[in-house]
Amino acid sequence: MSTRITASAVAVIACAAVLVLAGCGGGGGGSSANSHTYVITPTGSKGFTQGIYLTVVSPVPIPAKLLTSGGSKIVSEAKGPQACSYTKTVQGTSHGPGAFLSGKQLTMKVNGTSPFTQLICHSLKKATFKASDLGTG
Repeated sequence: MSTRITASAVAVIACAAVLVLAGCGGGGGGSSANSHTYVITPTGSKGFTQGIYLTVVSPVPIPAKLLTSGGSKIVSEAKGPQACSYTKTVQGTSHGPGAFLSGKQLTMKVNGTSPFTQLICHSLKKATFKASDLGTG
């Protein structure tokens, strides 16, 4: 696989992971009254996203319409080993579709067997979770 194709695939997957808030992902499920868990698998990029599962744990519900606007599939559970987990406070503004997440802590987990999981984890580690991105993907 060429470096250009690899970089392109990583960019698409990183978009799905980092901007899951932006509608590049989907959601479903919930584990308790104090948290809401959304498990998605990104679609597209000619199979480069196959075998990757993103889990978002939020203290507040995230409307499915905002999460599925990017076309990712909602799944019941993540498959494969967990590659990483990061918890960060969402940065944002007091307006827009993502305003309700501003100041909240979200946990993002990456599971799967894809060779790109570690690259996604590296991107997530450096990423700022932004409320202003919600619904723009």
